[in-house]
Formats: sequence, structure tokens, C-alpha cells
Amino acid sequence: MSMSNTMTEEKKFYKKNLRKIIFETILTSIGAGFCVPIITIFWNSVGMNQVHIGITQMAFTLVIFALDVPMGYIADRFDRKLLNLLGDFGAGLSFIYYAFAQNMVMCIVSECLLGVFLAMTNGVDQSFIKFNCDKIDESGQLFKRLNIKVHTARYAALLLVTILGGFIAKIDMRLCIAASFLPYFIGGIIACTIKDENAKLQSEHKNFFKSMYKSFKKIMAKKDTRAYLYSYVLGNELTHAQIWVFTPLLVLCGVPVEIVSVGWAVNYVTQVIGGKISEKMINFKTSKKFIIPVVIEFTWMLIVIINTNIVTVWLFALNGFVHGLISGNLMTSLQESVSNEVQTSIVSVASTGARLLYIPLVFVINALGNIELQYALVGTCVIFLPLCASVYMKLRKIEKSPE
Repeated sequence: MSMSNTMTEEKKFYKKNLRKIIFETILTSIGAGFCVPIITIFWNSVGMNQVHIGITQMAFTLVIFALDVPMGYIADRFDRKLLNLLGDFGAGLSFIYYAFAQNMVMCIVSECLLGVFLAMTNGVDQSFIKFNCDKIDESGQLFKRLNIKVHTARYAALLLVTILGGFIAKIDMRLCIAASFLPYFIGGIIACTIKDENAKLQSEHKNFFKSMYKSFKKIMAKKDTRAYLYSYVLGNELTHAQIWVFTPLLVLCGVPVEIVSVGWAVNYVTQVIGGKISEKMINFKTSKKFIIPVVIEFTWMLIVIINTNIVTVWLFALNGFVHGLISGNLMTSLQESVSNEVQTSIVSVASTGARLLYIPLVFVINALGNIELQYALVGTCVIFLPLCASVYMKLRKIEKSPE
């Protein structure tokens, strides 16, 4: 067999593998969408109030925060495919258990189980996508384009699943939660057929924890990686904490309660639109990928802060637009800054960094919103404006004098 035929066969293999990865990635990212319309009502039905809900969500956040980076390292060091399988099937079964929860304790156990299994699978799909794209197209253009398209497809699929979940909830709320099992189960079956040809991360020390620390330190040694990490974390969280004041703001402005759900649907639609537009930005410098959506985010927040009414409140939909515009592009830059052997690790570090920022941020922003709803947006601007300015300057400096 000639060398050209061999290369053609290899590309066919990686293209087939990539199609499986994309399908599995989208499926396992939308499972929880079934629960979005009813989960608060379900928590109330088992005797939980807002304080209990906060404790439950804190338990999930703490578990996944503690395990995300170690699981990412274990996946890169030992077996990405195994952790992906365990994560997919485990998350699906956790939702089945969740559907039978009768009290707060069972809900906390369910959230902790989800935290464990989602930490296992987090970042593995992104690692698979990067490696297989590079095998098909060494220029990196395929990865740039495809990574954004996958993020956009996830937003679109999440919108459809959320709508479907609302209809299932009319039959039975517990059935709606149990339905989240299906995407993870199908995704797990597909994951069984995915081949991981990527090299394993080499141990830096005989002691597991010292090895993990040395690996993390090595990853973070590069200035561009640190800057891209900061930009992703800030971009991701810039649109996050204030979403909890969206519904109260709509009600405050006189939007009927039955129309409020439309606001959330519009928010998901604008995420898809933002994702589609971000596909046109794949060859922009990272500083532009960062600053353009940041300016849009601050602009709409300032307008709503200055004059909150039934017209301007719908500018909140730009929050979803910015999220769609920013997440895929900045994650692409971050992944491109490190080798394929540590792809799962860097994605885990990024998600952990985002959660580390979100934990105090969500408390502060919502505490401000409890005084006056617009204060939540004021707080977001005050906290993020200097941080975003600092990161933008770091990105510009790197682009002028790269390492």
C-alpha cells in the first residue's frame, strides 16, 4: 500500500472517530436540560426552601471543584476513555437516583454523585476533539472551526431539550428528571466505540500528588497559557452570576409571569446566534475575541442599570448572545496553547478556575440584587471591569511579543 493510501485510510479513521466524539459530546452536554424548567418546583415538592437549594448546589460545586483537576490529570495520565465511560454512565444513573429523591438528603447525595461523575468526564471530549482534528488537519483550522460549531450545536440542542422537558414535566416531574438518563446512556454507548490514540501524559514524580502538582506547574509556566486561562474564566463568568436576577427583573418591569419563560427561550436562542457569529471570528486575535463580547456585555448592562423598563429589560437576551460569542473561541485559544497530552487537564483547570470565581461571585451579586435588582448588574460591572481590562492588556502584550 502506498504512503498516500495509508494517509487516506488514517484520515478516514480519524474522521469516523471524530463524528462519534461530536455526537457523544453533544448528547452528554444536554442531559440536564430536561430538568431546567422544573427542578426548582421539584425541590420545593420534597420540602426544600431556597436555603436548602443553596446548600444542595454548594455540595455539588464543592465536589466537582475538589475532583475536577485530579480527574483531568488521571484521564491524561492513565485512561481518558475509561473515565469518559464511567462519567457518562455514572451521570445517567445519578439522574435515575435523583428521580426517586424524597428529601433534601437524597437530593444532596444525587448532586454529589453527579459531581463525581461529571468531574470524570469533564474535558475528555474536548481532548478527543483536539487530537482527532489535528490528525486530520495539521494546520489547526479544522479544530478552530469545529470547536465553535460543536459549542453552537450544544446550545441549539439544549434549547430543544429544555422545551421538551417542559412537556414531559406536565406528565410527571420525576419522569422529566429520569429522562436526563437517556442522553448520558446513549452517549456512554457511543463512547465505548471511540478510540483514544493520543499519547499519555508522562509521570513527573513517583508520588502521585507531587506528579500532578509538577504537571500542573509545567502547564501554567507559559505566559500565553495563563493569559488564555484568565480570559476564558473571566469570559465564562462574566455572563453567569447575574442570570438569577433575569426573572425578577422581567416581573419587576411588568412582564406577565406566563411570558417569563419566553425570556429564557430567547436567551437560549441568542446563545445559538452568538455561537454562529463566533464562527466568523475564528481567525481573530484572542484579544479581539475577548474584548468585543466584553464591550457588548458592559454596554447592555449599563443601559439596563440607567433605565430599567419593559423595553430595555429584554436587552438581557444579549447576555446569552455574549455567552455564545465568547466561550467556544476562548476555549479554542486555551487548548491551542498546550500540547495534546494535557488537553483534559487544561480544560479541567479552566472549569475549576471558573467555579472558584463563581462561588463568591454568585453570593455577592445576588446579595446586591436582594437590596435592589439593578445592583446585581452594578456589582458585575464593578468587579469585572478592572479584571477584564487587565486581562485584555495581558493578551495584547503577548500578541505583540509572543514567547
